[in-house]
Amino acid sequence: MTEDSFFQWLFQQLPTAGKDVVIPPGDDCAAIRWREDKLLLIAVDQVVGGRHYVAKGPDATPPALAGRKLVARNVSDIAAIGGTPLFCLLAGAFPKSCTETWLKEFYGGIVDAVGAFQLQMLGGDLASSNGDEVASLTILGEVAANEVITRSGARAGDALFATGAFGNSFVSGHHLHFNPRHAEGRWLAQQHLASAMMDVSDGLLLDLSRICKMSQCGARIDLNAIPCRDAGTSIDQACSEGEDFELIFAVPSDKVAALQQRWPFANTPLTRLGTFDGSGLLRDQQGNSLVARGWDHLSPPSAGGN
Repeated sequence: MTEDSFFQWLFQQLPTAGKDVVIPPGDDCAAIRWREDKLLLIAVDQVVGGRHYVAKGPDATPPALAGRKLVARNVSDIAAIGGTPLFCLLAGAFPKSCTETWLKEFYGGIVDAVGAFQLQMLGGDLASSNGDEVASLTILGEVAANEVITRSGARAGDALFATGAFGNSFVSGHHLHFNPRHAEGRWLAQQHLASAMMDVSDGLLLDLSRICKMSQCGARIDLNAIPCRDAGTSIDQACSEGEDFELIFAVPSDKVAALQQRWPFANTPLTRLGTFDGSGLLRDQQGNSLVARGWDHLSPPSAGGN
């Protein structure tokens, strides 16, 4: 069983979404009609000690950085749909062995990140656990109804673009220090340049395959064009490790020139990785099939990921 197959089963058990639900389960955020021409965006993500950060030992992650990561990965989901983050709620469960110092530093990192990303924390819940630390953040944002970007809008002939670089995120520490691409996501939405978009958390190819599935298309990728994080990062790592929190998005062919000419983010690299097609497959430039490997919480560790 994979995460995707489990969620496919789960979504089939849910009742049909009501008329006010604009984006149902299965995208980076859910969206409901809210006020005037705005949609309310809702997403939730979590960090687990020993999984999303090093929880014990001499290389343990500073708790403030673990807290920052919790907020930043949620902001990245809002960015992936072109929205603006507004509010959040926090739920945490921590073992009784967790010290007061650790807990205050963890929450301090969250408070600092909430301020940096111009969010308002509205409350939450706190409990004890019998295992590792677990913290879950629910984020709310907004986007104009005519600007929202989902995973399902890519079409054959659209160009595939990405921000930033990929691979070696955990070892390099990028997964703790990354800046979610919310300004870039908002700009793409406001300029109406992207037809589909998502952020890369589980691996470039795995997340790209999710856009293709939702858009009922395929993609041909130039592996040599993928920007690796550093000289020690292999193409395989860049394709499959995840925790990059970069945006990948589709751009209609007649808007590619405008995107490249008007891209205003000098410190955010923009790379064309390939082209969407009607094959339903992921392939390289030579036409060879690519396996959509990446991190999957429900698959054995040998399935890939970090």
